[in-house]
Amino acid sequence: MKKIIPFAILIIALLSIKCSSKKNVNSNNKIATQILSFPESGEDTLKASCVADTVIYIPLETTKESLLDNELGQVWMDNSFILINCRKAGLLLFQKDGKFLNKIGKHGRGPGEYGNIFHFDVLYDTIYVSSSSRRGFLRYTFDGTFCDEIKLNYQPVYFSTTFNHKLACYSIEEGKIYIYNNLHTQPDTIVMEYGVTKERYKYSLSDIHMSYLQKYSTGLLFYDYKSDTVWNLIDNKKEPAYIINMKNKLPYEKQIEFCNSNLKGWNQIARSYQLVHFLPLSSYIFIFQKHWRGGWYDGIYLNNSKTGEIKKFTKTWIYDDIVSQQRL
Repeated sequence: MKKIIPFAILIIALLSIKCSSKKNVNSNNKIATQILSFPESGEDTLKASCVADTVIYIPLETTKESLLDNELGQVWMDNSFILINCRKAGLLLFQKDGKFLNKIGKHGRGPGEYGNIFHFDVLYDTIYVSSSSRRGFLRYTFDGTFCDEIKLNYQPVYFSTTFNHKLACYSIEEGKIYIYNNLHTQPDTIVMEYGVTKERYKYSLSDIHMSYLQKYSTGLLFYDYKSDTVWNLIDNKKEPAYIINMKNKLPYEKQIEFCNSNLKGWNQIARSYQLVHFLPLSSYIFIFQKHWRGGWYDGIYLNNSKTGEIKKFTKTWIYDDIVSQQRL
């Protein structure tokens, strides 16, 4: 059965939904690795009716405190709330019907204040915020009360909660993922990359909009955009969930380590190659193929989780053919 997908007007699109993908699991509780081969041609337009039966538009209440700008960093929602990171306005909380409730924290350098928000997530009834000028997490309740600041010896730019209520943080400088049962105790460690170079680290910090971690029904997907392997993380282990057959992925010898600090020259070299981004939903996986240093996408791929079929759509927007007849 197809999902009912909620929206906020001009803000929450199909890709905002907090779901996970289901895969076949063998008798050892391991997910069978899938080989993904992208078709070279496909349909022109991805219609909303391909993945949804119903589209619901939620008008967000407009007040002086809840004005949104065009720099939306992240949207989170559950059955009760919509939480939006608006670069200038900060972290805004709405009811599921769109009524504005309150602002979570505020910009600044004082106790309980954040800089530019890298990422946020919710664990139980607590909001975790990672931001510039903070090496750790700020934690808030949903009524906006500042709880505390958890300091770490690294900046948790990329992190996610897991299906079993843990916190996973990717330290790109070390090439490791730390899995926390409790932020006050030592985490489990999963090595994802060996010998991450200074050049790669510096470059990667400029791409904080990329999410390396995606929630999954049986774990957490990890993809570093420079490899053909998508890993599934289960507790303190990793196993390959997907192998991407991407002929024009960025070759190792042309990666950022070899640019000798000539970033402008490297941008020109890497521009024609591709990266992909995964977004798993309940029945499908959206896969976006994008030029490395260009601001455009080559297409959207839709992987049917049940049949394994992959379709390509050449337009980078989704057409709502159910309600509004608009591009999303």
